[in-house]
Amino acid sequence: MRRHMLTSVDEEMAGIRVRGTHVSRLEGLTDAVIGFAITLLIVSMEVPTSLDELFAMVLGFPAFALTFMLLVFIWYWHYRFFRQFGLNTGKVVWANGVLLFLVLLFVYPLKFLATVVVNYVILSGWLGLDMPTMVTFRPDQFVLLYTLYAGGFSAVFLCFVWFYRIALASADDLELTDLERTHVETHANMFLIVAVIPLLTIGAAFLPLQLAPMWAGWANMLIWPATVIYGRMADRKLKALTAKEAANG
Repeated sequence: MRRHMLTSVDEEMAGIRVRGTHVSRLEGLTDAVIGFAITLLIVSMEVPTSLDELFAMVLGFPAFALTFMLLVFIWYWHYRFFRQFGLNTGKVVWANGVLLFLVLLFVYPLKFLATVVVNYVILSGWLGLDMPTMVTFRPDQFVLLYTLYAGGFSAVFLCFVWFYRIALASADDLELTDLERTHVETHANMFLIVAVIPLLTIGAAFLPLQLAPMWAGWANMLIWPATVIYGRMADRKLKALTAKEAANG
């Protein structure tokens, strides 16, 4: 079924003509690993033996959903790259291997942090819900947990920067147009913005303030305005190039 999602080289994805119309073994491996990571999330949820445990598991679903959603996004961005370029070079294999390693390494820390933020900060702290004890930690450990999360999150997005830089280096072999090269640069820079902001917030988490780790976490919301502003700037450049190519026939 997946093979028929895009079968024509005349189609486009995010402004780039599709060059990968077949599922490679590298993609198959990635699908299996991401599926395994999702399975690990499910397996970590014990089967409830009482009504209280059932309610505790249900209340833990938002944290699970957040982690699951991020894994789905990673899968989609990976899928889109391979549909756009169909690259299977040695450099792509290395970048893909690092990405899979990071996904498996950080799937549990990500769920742990999501549980802390959703269950204890939002549902319990803000909404006043009586949440069951699902994870335990000392307040002074939250800084290290956030550092681990921010570092892993940034590393994953740096892998996608790596992917698109490889594609840009292969522009001649892929016969990318000037417009497509600009789209590739835009994708790489977008992922770079998403990767850099969490790294910058790590320093804020170590400030001698009680709520410093929490404010550092919310500072990641700056990703949204930063990407929107850059996206609008890039869009003007892309429109100008589109008009130029149209004028040149």
